[in-house]
Amino acid sequence: MGSSVEPPEDQGSTRSYLAKGNLTNRVTGGDPHALLWLRLLPLVALVPVPLIMLNPAWLRYSYLIFAFPALTALVNGPVPTAVAAFGVSFFVASGANALGLLPLPASGWTDVGVALAVGGLSVGLAWIRDRVVLRLLDMTNVAETTQRAIMPDLPGHIGAYEVASVYRTPEGSPGLVGGDFFDIQRTDFGLRIVVGDIQGHDLSMVRITEALLGSFREGVLDDADLRSLADRMERRVMLDNRDRSEWDQTFATAALIEIPPDKPLVRVVLCGHPAPLLVQNSVTSLSPKPRPPLGLAEFGSKPTEMLETPLWPGDLIVAFTDGLIEARNKDGVMFPLFTHLSEHVAAGHRSPKELRALLRADFHKGRFIRADDLSLVILRVPEDTDRPAG
Repeated sequence: MGSSVEPPEDQGSTRSYLAKGNLTNRVTGGDPHALLWLRLLPLVALVPVPLIMLNPAWLRYSYLIFAFPALTALVNGPVPTAVAAFGVSFFVASGANALGLLPLPASGWTDVGVALAVGGLSVGLAWIRDRVVLRLLDMTNVAETTQRAIMPDLPGHIGAYEVASVYRTPEGSPGLVGGDFFDIQRTDFGLRIVVGDIQGHDLSMVRITEALLGSFREGVLDDADLRSLADRMERRVMLDNRDRSEWDQTFATAALIEIPPDKPLVRVVLCGHPAPLLVQNSVTSLSPKPRPPLGLAEFGSKPTEMLETPLWPGDLIVAFTDGLIEARNKDGVMFPLFTHLSEHVAAGHRSPKELRALLRADFHKGRFIRADDLSLVILRVPEDTDRPAG
């Protein structure tokens, strides 16, 4: 009997712009649940029909029924639109000057022709709209597949380590691949983590994002230490910048983290990136002297510094990009990650998933706005000291 593999937990990156967005964002983003109520919108054009039956004075508003097929075409397919067009045409033909089934003296065969013409045009527009929407949804699915291929959601557990992550693009962006990247790999050298931020945050950054993650995933298997891994990623950015003009060259910041399998410690190398946080009894920064960002090594002359800090069971490592700590509210105050994290840890919250939810609540409660890509990775060291390698 074959063993089943549990699929990785969805950490909420894909289509995150729909999950908790306002109604406008969900509708324009193609959220099926948000679109359901819009299918009832054409019924507004039928309001005069029962009113005409109750009071002939409302007859002057009967022209609104001609809008029924057109409104149906906006939010429904060609088949519902054709049904709406037929219904309107039959209603108009029921007037006293046509079939004579209803006391509608203004409805005659000429009006039936107009209703059929409007209905036919609406059916055609509905068919075109469906083709356009389906193509846009296909393109969205391709973009989301690309996101998962480049930077898949991290599972809830990697070995014995508990993991939670967040990836968000700026407010108003399509919410797919941007300039941030992160990954965690189990290797013979231990657990290796990268959290990085590429200059810029539009879709043109996809190329270098894929290149840097590919370089990291290859390097973690071969490079014996984080300095060599940083050098490898530096060369990859330099290769990408080759033959580019000075104004077109890019760079990236990164935090490289390693937890060896045989020693209770954590190693950190910073490439111009914000220092990750270590949560023990209190919150402290893992801040070795950073080397220049990847792609700018020529501006640094000193050797790369690697920090080693003791690690205990149950400790938390929190790595993030500057899009989180530089998010501002309407008063211009930046998001106080250190303060909020310290408060939650002091209150006894140490689960990565729980901390992610609490920090998200703090972010939304404070009405902070993302002006850049935002990433957060929280990793918890297993409680038992005899944890598996990597």
